[in-house]
Amino acid sequence: MELSWLGETLHYTDEGATDDAILFLHGLGGNANNWLHQRRALAEHHRVITLDLPGHGRSTGTKVPFGHYANAAQAVLDHLRVNDVSVVGLAMGARVGITLAARSPRHVRRLTVVNGYLELPPREHERRVELYDLLLRPGGAREWAQLLLAGMGLSGPDGIARGFLTSADRIDPAHVNAVFHQIDEADQVEEFRGLVVPVQLIVGERDHLVPSPSTEQLIALAGNATVTRLPESGHLPYLEDPPTFNRALEDFMHRQAASPDDAP
Repeated sequence: MELSWLGETLHYTDEGATDDAILFLHGLGGNANNWLHQRRALAEHHRVITLDLPGHGRSTGTKVPFGHYANAAQAVLDHLRVNDVSVVGLAMGARVGITLAARSPRHVRRLTVVNGYLELPPREHERRVELYDLLLRPGGAREWAQLLLAGMGLSGPDGIARGFLTSADRIDPAHVNAVFHQIDEADQVEEFRGLVVPVQLIVGERDHLVPSPSTEQLIALAGNATVTRLPESGHLPYLEDPPTFNRALEDFMHRQAASPDDAP
């Protein structure tokens, strides 16, 4: 399915039940197909919506700045007349979800952050900038992909790594580099601290892309968030161990459903 938005075309999926909607938001360089396991497993009891964020997957918009990604996601929700939604986001997608939840606490009922961070320690920040700047060098995209893959600490089938490298060959390196720097410059600490919706933090403990100090900062800022640690997963737990990931997500949603949201 597609939606015309500000001169761009946004591709999305809308599957499953007619209510209890969940919006899944992929990470930098990803696309809606990253959530295939969740789409298949959860659609029986939920309305499952996924989106290719601007400039990703089949969506146009490589010139759309990261700061407008939440507007794109909101446009899809408005188009589908979804006024009550749980949001699940990986890394960059989580940052988009934070903005959605901050802007619309009456419409976003809960937020799940998968291997997200808001700030990196100085030395790790330098390494991350160096890694993404490889994308601007001739032939650097492949080295970037290999180094990123090594940092993900993947523990699932070998096909996940092969699929990642295949997808990496299809990205626009300059676009991914530009969005990385925009995310890097976005200060969302106070936005996250001020959230009034229930928050779940899913942490793949084999993930080396998000250092422990950044995870602990997120936990501290989130206050009474539900922290779900997956010791056998890395950066992509929804692909590495879909049953465990889906169960953790469902447990959080059901627990929160039993304790009604008191957002103002």
